[in-house]
Amino acid sequence: MSLFSPDSTQWYDRHGNPCHTVRAKNGEMRATDLGDTRKLGLLPSVTNILGVVAKPEVTVWLQERAVVAALTLPRLQGEAEDAFARRVVADSQTTRPGAADFGSAFHHGAERVARTLEVDPADPLAPWLRLYRDWFQANCVCLVWTERSLASPELGCAGTADLLIEHPMHGRTLVDLKTQSVKEARGPSTYRSWGYELAAYRRMLGEPVKCMNLIVNSREPHPPIEAVWGEAELERCWVGFEAAMAVWRVEKNYDPRFQRTEDRGQRTEDRGQRTEERGVNHG
Repeated sequence: MSLFSPDSTQWYDRHGNPCHTVRAKNGEMRATDLGDTRKLGLLPSVTNILGVVAKPEVTVWLQERAVVAALTLPRLQGEAEDAFARRVVADSQTTRPGAADFGSAFHHGAERVARTLEVDPADPLAPWLRLYRDWFQANCVCLVWTERSLASPELGCAGTADLLIEHPMHGRTLVDLKTQSVKEARGPSTYRSWGYELAAYRRMLGEPVKCMNLIVNSREPHPPIEAVWGEAELERCWVGFEAAMAVWRVEKNYDPRFQRTEDRGQRTEDRGQRTEERGVNHG
C-alpha cells in the first residue's frame, strides 16, 4: 500500500525556460520525468537537487502531523485500514491555511508589489502584503528584477530567484522570500538549506551580490525580518550544494552538464559533412 508520493520536480531547458510539463502521446500535458530530461537535456531545479539533503526539521513536522491526524480523525463505520490510512495522510498534509498555499499566494502578491507597489484590498493576505510593501519601499533603492529564471548548463542546474535589488545598507542584494509560522517566544528560524539555495542562485547569477532571506510570519501579520548571510557562511553553503549536486547526479544516473541532445545533433552534422567530403573526393 503506497501512501506517500514524491512531490513533482521542476525542470528547465538550458536557457532557463521552465519545462515542468511535456506533451504526452495522447496530446495531454503531463509532469516531466527523468526520461524526458535525458532526451531533452534539461536542467534540474535547485530545490530538485536539494531533495537529496536530509531536512530533519521537515521530517519531524510531517511525522507530528501524521500522528495528530491518526489520533484525531474519526474512523468511518466499516472503513478498511488502507482507506483510513489514506485519509490520515491526506488530512496530515492539509493545513488551515495551508503553509504551501500561503507561501505561493504571498509570493504572487509580493511579485505584484515589486512591479506595481499595489496590494489588492480584497486579497486575504493584504495585511501581510502591506507590511511587505512598507519594507520594500524602505529598502529597495532600485529594483533590478523580480521572479527571474536562472540557468547554468556549466553547473548543471537552474531555478527561479525571487528578487534582486539595490539595498541601502548591503548594496546589490539577492533576496529569497521565506514564509513560516513564527512563535513570538523563539522568533524566526533559519535553515542551512536556505543558504544552499542562495549560494546556488548567486553562482548562476555570476555577480558578487549580498544574499538575504526575508522571513514573513504566516501566523499573523508582522513586518518582514531580514536574515543576511555572511560571506564565509555562503562559501560553506556553496561547498554543501556542490556535494548535493554530486550525490544527485549519482542517484539519478544523469549528469545535466553533458549536453546529450546537442552532442547527438553535432555528431549527425559531422557525419553528414564527412559523407559530403567523401562524395567530393570520389567525384
